[in-house]
Amino acid sequence: MALIQIPFLQNSPERVSDDTKQKSFRFLNITFDDPIPPALQPPLGPPSDHKIERSGDDEVIGGESAMSYYRKLIAQTDDLMSRVTSHNQKMQILSAFAYKDHFSAVIATPKKVGTTVFCRYLDNNDREVAEPVESKVYPSFVVYCSRRKNAEKLGITSNKTELLGADNSVNLILRKFKKYQHHVSFCLAPMYGAEPKWLHILELVEHYKLQGVLKFFFYIREISEYDRRIVRSYVDSGEMEIIEIPGTVKDVIAQQLMGVADCLLRSRTYSEWSIFADLDERLIMTDDRVTIDGFMRTITDKDIGSIAFPQRWIMKREHIPSKFENDLQIIEKLPTRAWHETTSAALKGHPVCQEQQQSCWAKDIVHNEKVIRMLVHEVVQFYPGFREVFLDPSIGYIRHYRDVQMQSWELNNRKQLQLFGPFSNTSYPNSLGNKLLKNVLERLHRVYEYRRVISRWIWKPKVISVKSTEVFALN
Repeated sequence: MALIQIPFLQNSPERVSDDTKQKSFRFLNITFDDPIPPALQPPLGPPSDHKIERSGDDEVIGGESAMSYYRKLIAQTDDLMSRVTSHNQKMQILSAFAYKDHFSAVIATPKKVGTTVFCRYLDNNDREVAEPVESKVYPSFVVYCSRRKNAEKLGITSNKTELLGADNSVNLILRKFKKYQHHVSFCLAPMYGAEPKWLHILELVEHYKLQGVLKFFFYIREISEYDRRIVRSYVDSGEMEIIEIPGTVKDVIAQQLMGVADCLLRSRTYSEWSIFADLDERLIMTDDRVTIDGFMRTITDKDIGSIAFPQRWIMKREHIPSKFENDLQIIEKLPTRAWHETTSAALKGHPVCQEQQQSCWAKDIVHNEKVIRMLVHEVVQFYPGFREVFLDPSIGYIRHYRDVQMQSWELNNRKQLQLFGPFSNTSYPNSLGNKLLKNVLERLHRVYEYRRVISRWIWKPKVISVKSTEVFALN
C-alpha cells in the first residue's frame, strides 16, 4: 500500500495552480500535458466476436495453481461473513463467468470463506459434461472453478450429488476478449430502501458520463417503479446493465460485498478499470480540466492496481423530491447545486481511520485483472506484484452528498469529521455544472414526458438567475 506524501491543499472551487499540479502528477509518474477529454473517447460498441483462445492449462498465480494459491490466502483471511452465514441455507448462484483459463461463480448464499463446495459443469440441455470438482469459497461470495470443455452452464452445490436447477446453476458469461470493450466502467453498490432515488440516479450517471464513463453496472435490491423508469431508459440506450440482488442476504454490508465481488468478475477483461462507488458519491478530479477517463489514461506505472480516492462529505440536509415536477425544481434540488457544506478530506493514516476504517472510507478505481479481493472501501488482496495508490486530494477526491438525517448520521459523526480539519463551503465545478444540469433535464423530459417550461438560467452556486419565462430548449 502506498500513500503519496505531497502538500495537502484544502479543496475548493478554485483551480489548482499549475506548479502544484505538475509537482503532484510527476510524483505519480503521470503527466497531464495532453489530457484526453471524454468527447474524444467514442463508445467501442458491442463486445467483439473475436475471442481469445482457451488456455491449455488452468490459471497460474505466483508460480502455482490458482486453487493452491487461494487455499493459502484462505488461511490468512479474517472472514467478514461468519456473522451472517447460514449453514442450512440452500445454495443459490448469482452469476458465472468463463475466462480463458478458468471459470468463476458468484454465489448469492452467504458462506464462510473456506467452505467446501463443488463445481458442476453442464451443457445447454442441463446434462453434466464432467465430474464435479471440489473447490472453496474465496473471496466472499466467489467460487473458483477449473475450466472444463463443452460446459455452457456452471452449477455450485454443497455436495457432489445435490440436484441442479435454476437456483444453483446459470449460463456462463463469456469474458475472453482480445481487447477491452471499455476503458473505465462504473459499479454501483446495491440500491435498497424506500426513499426516492430517481434524481440521484440521474445525477450519478450524467456526472460520470461527463467524466468519460460509458458503461454502468447497477445492482438493485429495492427500488420503486418510478425510479426504475429512469434505470430502464439507460438500459434501453445500451449504457447500463442491471443485476438484481436476491433477498438471500439481509445484511447491508454483505449485500455490498456480493455486488463488489460480482462486478469485479463481470468487468474483468471487459473493462480495464472500474469505479466502485455508492449512489451519493461523485469521484472527481480537483482540476476540472481533467476527466477521470483522461486521468486513468495517463497512468504509466504498470504496478498500480488501484487508485483510492479520499472522501469529503457534503452535508445534504433534505431528501430528494419524491417525483419530478418541473425544471425549476431540478435547478434548486439537484444535489450538486443545492449542497456545499463540506468536510476536509479523510486521509489514510489519520487516527480516526486507524480506529474504525483503515482506508479512511476511500473508494477505489481498480484494474480488474490485478485485484483478487475487495471490501467496500479498499482492496485487501492484489495479484502478486500490484499495489494501491492513495490519491492526494489536491489531485482528486469524492464529493459525497451524505444524507445527514439518515440514522442520525451527522449527530453521531460530526465530532469525528471535525478531526479531519475545518468544514468549508465548496461547489461542484462551474465548467461541468451547466452541462450536467442540461443533460439531467433532457433525460428527465424523455423519461417522464414533461413539457419543459422554465426560465433561462445561469450557473452560479447558490444563485438562480431567471432572465425570462419562455419555453425553450437548452443548448
